[in-house]
Parts: sequence; C-alpha cells; structure tokens
Amino acid sequence: MTASAPQLELYNLQGCPYCKKVRRALDDLGVAYETHTVPPARSDRTEVYAASGQYGVPVLVDHANDIEGMAESDDIVDYLYAEYGDGETPPPSGIVDRLLSRFF
Repeated sequence: MTASAPQLELYNLQGCPYCKKVRRALDDLGVAYETHTVPPARSDRTEVYAASGQYGVPVLVDHANDIEGMAESDDIVDYLYAEYGDGETPPPSGIVDRLLSRFF
C-alpha cells in the first residue's frame, strides 16, 4: 500500500441501510475512507469475498489496525467510535439511529 492510500476502506452497496449507517458514522467522526461500491448480486461480489470471506455488506478494512473484512454494521460502528472517536460520545442507537437513517 502506498503512503497516500486511505487507511480505511468500506465495501458498500447503494441503497443499503446498513451501509448507510456505517457511512454516517465515518462522516460523523470525520474519518477519511475509500468506498468500493459493490454489485447488487451477491454472487458478483468477488472483491468483498476476497476481503472478508463472505458476500454481505458493509465490510470495513482498517489497514492501520490490521482489521481485514469486519462485517456487521453495528460492530463496525462500535469499532469506529471506539477507535476513532473521542472516547466519550457513543454512536447513535435506538430511536435516534432509526430517525437518522430515515431522514439523512
């Protein structure tokens, strides 16, 4: 990886609410990341499979912390806030998260 390559990569599907949750967390934290938009058909997601061993999205890769292919949006959001947050502000959850997902 080159020095200018982003440390975080997100495998993402347009219209996926779980991917949107992770993108919102990354944006909220102000963390730079590279997005890989994947095909809608799971069988065509060879790039996702190579990174994570599964075909679902979202999938996060964090080169700085040797995280290869973290799946599950809730786990990714918790990880991002723990690793890149201020240590005090928890990620949105419950009704707040549902409202943010609906309107943003």
